[in-house]
Amino acid sequence: MVASETRRPADPKAVEAGKRFLSATLGRMGLKADVEVRDHEGDTVLAVVGADAAQVVGKKGATLDALQLLVNRVASKEVEGDRAGLIVDADGYRARREKDLTTMAERLGKKCVTEGKVIVMDPMPPRERRVVHMALARFTGVTTRSEGEGEERRIQIIPMPPPAAPAR
Repeated sequence: MVASETRRPADPKAVEAGKRFLSATLGRMGLKADVEVRDHEGDTVLAVVGADAAQVVGKKGATLDALQLLVNRVASKEVEGDRAGLIVDADGYRARREKDLTTMAERLGKKCVTEGKVIVMDPMPPRERRVVHMALARFTGVTTRSEGEGEERRIQIIPMPPPAAPAR
């Protein structure tokens, strides 16, 4: 997961409500899995562990993202006027995905610099776009920009002109 800005710890009531909801949902799905609460770089993570944890991920993390949305809706009812901000993970998917996105971003950054062309990535959710922006912020020779709306929002990797040579 991406290193966070300074965050307040999640409200314990919200965490407990999210954990209860997620545990009950997994049970209704017929999955053999438990929910553990973990802190990861300032984020509160509800980690799905157990024999069926990998099944919770779904195609490209879609099931995991849907569960996270629902868990946060339920948990946010416990926090007046605030978002719960819980992360749902299963089978270490989020960390693996972040590593894969960072590797892909760096590969595309090199391609962008080499070819001198703008590269437009496929649409991705906000959390994943942030990983790519952060990875390429440290990458010399490119800048990034998000374009589009909603589920069609995607990242453009844009080559930067080389610095001007000093005048003699």
